[in-house]
Amino acid sequence: MKPVTMLIAAAASATIFALPAQATTCALSDFTPAATACAGYVDGPTIFNNNSGNVATVTSMLTSLGFVNAGSINFASLYANGSPLKLSNLTGATHLSWSGAPTLSGTIFVGMHWGGHGGGENAIYKLMLQSPVTSLTVKAENPGGTSDAVLFLAPASVPEPATWAMMIAGFGLAGAAYRRRSTKVAFAA
Repeated sequence: MKPVTMLIAAAASATIFALPAQATTCALSDFTPAATACAGYVDGPTIFNNNSGNVATVTSMLTSLGFVNAGSINFASLYANGSPLKLSNLTGATHLSWSGAPTLSGTIFVGMHWGGHGGGENAIYKLMLQSPVTSLTVKAENPGGTSDAVLFLAPASVPEPATWAMMIAGFGLAGAAYRRRSTKVAFAA
């Protein structure tokens, strides 16, 4: 081999060994129906509690997934014992049902803590549900099985200003058409 070729080969192999290890990330297929996006895994015990560092991490993850106003979530009530939006001690359950939550439809966000696996993993998933469901299915083979789940519901959408303008214009046109309509009244003789 020529010295130049050996030098290029040595530089390429040094570059390969210098690359950082790829972090494990959540999979869209962790849920059925499949998630459209996810953020995580975050190593360690559950981040779905009121620890201020955890709240900042969860807020950041939700924001990265497009959750609107994640900073206005009342985490204290969301994570409180008996909250209808938090499931604890799942012990590997593969069907998640929030009994006190509304029927799940549209865009929802689910925070999952997977147990075991060196202290656990945490991820948040964005799901776009085409039809209403009352439960979600989670893959059992995920790291250590399910432990905790939190349902983050996106706030109700507010119509865009252009939508309001079209609606008001439509009311105006309907009113104008109604006023222009002439009504003939005939009296009996």
